[in-house]
Amino acid sequence: MIDATWRIQDDDGDADLTGAPRPLMGTWHYLRNSLRRDWRTWASVSAVGALVGLALVVLAPPPSQGSVSLLMAHPANMEAQSAMATDVSLLTTREVSARTVAKLGLPMTPEAFRATITAVPVTTEVLTVTVSAPDTGSAVRRAAALTSVYLDFRATQLRSLSSGLVNGYEARVAGMQKEVSQINAQYATASQEGGNQTQATELLTRRSQLESQIYDMQQSIADAALTTDAAVSSSHVIDEAQPVKGSLKRTAALDVGSGLIGGTALGVGFVLFRALTSTKVRRREDVALAMNTPVRYSVASHSRLVRRLRGRRRDSARTGTRRGDLDVLVRGLETLLEESTPPDGGRLLAATGPTHGVALAAIGDPRIAAAVVDSLDATLRARGRNPFVVDLSASGALARRRGSGRRGARHQAGSAGAGAVVFRPTGVPALATGPAGLRGGAVDLPDDAPWREAWEQADVVLALVEVDPGIDAEHLRSWVGQVVPLVTAGDSSAELLETTAELVRAAGLALPFAMLVGADRTDESFGAVAFGESVPRSLVPQP
Repeated sequence: MIDATWRIQDDDGDADLTGAPRPLMGTWHYLRNSLRRDWRTWASVSAVGALVGLALVVLAPPPSQGSVSLLMAHPANMEAQSAMATDVSLLTTREVSARTVAKLGLPMTPEAFRATITAVPVTTEVLTVTVSAPDTGSAVRRAAALTSVYLDFRATQLRSLSSGLVNGYEARVAGMQKEVSQINAQYATASQEGGNQTQATELLTRRSQLESQIYDMQQSIADAALTTDAAVSSSHVIDEAQPVKGSLKRTAALDVGSGLIGGTALGVGFVLFRALTSTKVRRREDVALAMNTPVRYSVASHSRLVRRLRGRRRDSARTGTRRGDLDVLVRGLETLLEESTPPDGGRLLAATGPTHGVALAAIGDPRIAAAVVDSLDATLRARGRNPFVVDLSASGALARRRGSGRRGARHQAGSAGAGAVVFRPTGVPALATGPAGLRGGAVDLPDDAPWREAWEQADVVLALVEVDPGIDAEHLRSWVGQVVPLVTAGDSSAELLETTAELVRAAGLALPFAMLVGADRTDESFGAVAFGESVPRSLVPQP
């Protein structure tokens, strides 16, 4: 009998194949750190904006202005606000500008002159007119001429309005007078014939009404002409045209402030946009997650470190103590060499060569990685060790550093020399096979060259590499047994870091930890993949 309660568990068809999601970086904390990190960018743009505003004040100073105040009287039958709006409209017409330009003989179009006019109604009867010009005298003359032309033009327009009304009244009066004449003729005929008395009375009443209307219209005609003449004669200049005294300091402050605000907004917007759209990795935690290895050493002063490498010489007797950012990175690799031991099976490399070695993989700026290898070489030699230094990078940063005369070295690519020189294989360095070649033999270290003796006398290999995602890293295993990535913050994406780590591990190389240059000073992440992975083996109690 089968137990009805027993059943086969369904497989989970929704297994997570993508792993844990990466942390969301588009937060206020991240954006604030971006603004702190790139403060030079948005500050520079802000300064440029302020300089542009100042340049506008110097190269294009504000024009001079002439101002005049007018008392605008209006006909009694017109509403005050509507009448003032009509006055402003008349002032800004093309005809007024054209007449003013013709009167002054200005070399400009009426439209251009109209653009220099500003009319501000102070009250319903006071109007202030301002005219801009290249100099103060021209501004005053233009304001006075404009006022004269405008008052004449306005008077003409007001009289045209009243004349139209008067003509209408006069036409009505003429019609009614004609009708009165007809009524008088009808009344005379009715009186001679002795007709109906009622009809005569109606004719007299109608004539009285028409005469009354004629009188009223004649009064309206007189009032219209009177109010128009009164408005025209009462409108005049209150304050004669005079220059407007502007404050150059105020104008400069406004222009510079506007440029500063606009530049700051543009710079901050650019920094935030780049931060939100960038796929570059900066935090220790992000680097550790991408490469699946802890970040045990990180320094923040990327730019200062680069300037130091360009302009200063290092003492060959340095012992690797922490005197600066470069010493921290050197000490990190030195600690790894102290901790590392050859894997099971004997020596890591050829039996006649070094017992172990480390390659510093530059992911970002190779100059810093070259300086770290160079300084580590000097530190180890000061302690009585004999490193073999090889440059397998595509850029040849270490070879150029040695060849440029650093620490008095006499380097030429492919030649042997003193212990201070560096070996750089010919051809494609990333494909060079070392003395412990995968197929036996040292293809890129000839037996008849002095390099063979240097190799056999060395006890450790220091290599500078640049892992290329398009080239297999198998050949790197013939030189060293472990690789330490030196990541430059903000220069690499998480995908590139992940690909680099996979290539190193696929080649059978150890990836003990990574180092970071240019980390945010506000980065508080630990940079460990899991608990205990970032702890040096020298600090772990041994059985």
